[in-house]
Amino acid sequence: MRIGTWNTGWAVPGSARGVRVRTSIAVAECDILCVTEGSAGLLPGEGHVIDAGTDWGYDLLREDRRKVVLWGRHPWTGADCVGSPGFPGGRFVKGVTESPIGPLTVVGVCVPWDGAHVRNGRKDRELWEDHHAWLEAFERLPWRRTTDRMVVLGDFNQRIPRMRAPKKAHEALLRAFEGLEIPTAGEIPGAPGLTIDHIAHTPDLRRATPFRIWPKRNADDEAMSDHFGVWADFSLAATT
Repeated sequence: MRIGTWNTGWAVPGSARGVRVRTSIAVAECDILCVTEGSAGLLPGEGHVIDAGTDWGYDLLREDRRKVVLWGRHPWTGADCVGSPGFPGGRFVKGVTESPIGPLTVVGVCVPWDGAHVRNGRKDRELWEDHHAWLEAFERLPWRRTTDRMVVLGDFNQRIPRMRAPKKAHEALLRAFEGLEIPTAGEIPGAPGLTIDHIAHTPDLRRATPFRIWPKRNADDEAMSDHFGVWADFSLAATT
């Protein structure tokens, strides 16, 4: 089962950069994809999409923009783009889809960046306030520690291990994802640094291949995104 996630930096479908991004995504031939700061128009045409909606407190600018989009080869059931009343809006979507290893719960996320609604948007937050609120709401979700065969992926807006994030914010991140394995933590061979676009999963899954990278710039030095994306194959963990 191939899974990937990438913050595509609001690439516009049909633009030169959007075409490059869409082509690069298609070449990976993922079974499950999460695109943050993007659009369904960047994803393969043959598949099924759910998204986190449009209400994240900023002007939409384009009707197709979404903070989080999930794509799968098979239909989604139980789609939920609310999660909890405590979530900052438009940054969470959850669904169940068939995969090569059977039914899989997939959660796409875009944890607010440190400056969300501080100097733009609603301008009613302190630094890291929405980031903490999102993580605390996620930690309290009743199914968070009881769902098997689950993947949580997207833009976590923190590197693991901690770099510039305040210690309190990093501790909140680790609490929120406690019990999940985060194989994107640490150095990824070929990556230009630590990623903030992560894939986490329940212990009943395992990464089966090394991570591959969607780059910030392609081989012709053309812009792709301000993030690099990651993808790899996953399988069921061996049982004893």
